[in-house]
Amino acid sequence: MTKLNKKSISFILFDWATSPLPTIHTTFIFSVYFINLIAIDNGTFVWGCIVGLAGILTAFFGPMIGSYSDKRGNRKFLLLLLTLLGFVSTSLLWFARPGSEYLFFATIFSCISILSMELIYVLYNSLLSKTSTKNHAGEVSGYAWSAGYIGGMLSLIICLALFIFPEKLPFGIPKENGADVRSCMLFISFWLIIFCIPLFIYIEEPKQNKTNKSTLIYIKEGLIKIYKSKNVLRYFVARIFYFDGLATLFAFGGIYASKVFEFNKIEILYFAIIINLAAALGAIFGGHLDDKFSPFKIIRLSLLGLIIFGIILILNEDKNLFWIISFFLGLFIGPLQSSSRVLITKIIPEKKGAQFFGFAIFSGKITSFVGPLIYGSIVLLFESQKFGMIFVITLFIISLIILGNKEPNKIK
Repeated sequence: MTKLNKKSISFILFDWATSPLPTIHTTFIFSVYFINLIAIDNGTFVWGCIVGLAGILTAFFGPMIGSYSDKRGNRKFLLLLLTLLGFVSTSLLWFARPGSEYLFFATIFSCISILSMELIYVLYNSLLSKTSTKNHAGEVSGYAWSAGYIGGMLSLIICLALFIFPEKLPFGIPKENGADVRSCMLFISFWLIIFCIPLFIYIEEPKQNKTNKSTLIYIKEGLIKIYKSKNVLRYFVARIFYFDGLATLFAFGGIYASKVFEFNKIEILYFAIIINLAAALGAIFGGHLDDKFSPFKIIRLSLLGLIIFGIILILNEDKNLFWIISFFLGLFIGPLQSSSRVLITKIIPEKKGAQFFGFAIFSGKITSFVGPLIYGSIVLLFESQKFGMIFVITLFIISLIILGNKEPNKIK
């Protein structure tokens, strides 16, 4: 284990800072509030459109922002702007009261909040190489992903304990007009802005060779480099499939538990905590293995683990065994995500980090809506969650086949 310095701790804290926003806003609290109390008619469809639109915009703007920040040498400045945009847009959701008259307002600022958080990771991930030597990048990335998982769950527990469950809110705020949920949005906004500060203090701006080339030409040159490196191209294609599988698993994991094993709301919460804690442990352990072996090997091992335990999940009919299977699924989800970040850090040109992380987020988001759409269609057609989960496991199998055995070479 390497000694963590101020730079690496700052990097880890940024993951801790951003994780409550998708947890509270997109997944567990505000989304439910939006569907039931703001977009009363077709709420699920509208929320799906918000998340889908944010994903499409992320895929479009990710490579552009990454390429622009590399050619101008202003990654930290753009990261600061996106962080402030996330803070402001999320804070403004305090004013999204129940009722269809707030639908447009809540839709706009929810989409901006989700989009800003996604684009943040293009620039944030590219700073990993500035926090440690490449021999310890896996360890730092693993700790960061772990901090993100734990931060997300801790923020959820705090929000439930302080705002959702009590009959009275802190500071004498009346618990009416959705004030409990709206207070959560203020809470995670300030969580973001407080814990992100160390990164902007301790991590320096990467040195860049500034150029006056247009952003589109810069993107074209990067894409040509990926195309010429066949193993790298194969990785980016495989990444499309397994990130689509992860997106589908995250979207329908709780639904699978509730439909197949009749989980209630409390059991769903316990399920989420177990998955995230297991993923946190897996990310730490996988980070150490990244540095000892290689992130490519850990990605393949993680996919194999997800396939094996995914098949066990489909065959399983026992509710008690489901808890154990869920833990092992989380244990492989953590290193899959963490090692993906480390692999890109190791293969990209040092001064084009943000650009290639932009390409990475493009490959992860461009089809992210397809998996959930197909899963839902399969369940509707066959009236079985298990058939939907077979589709998810198939995505992991396809990605493992595409990856092959040859590690991607460093792009020159």
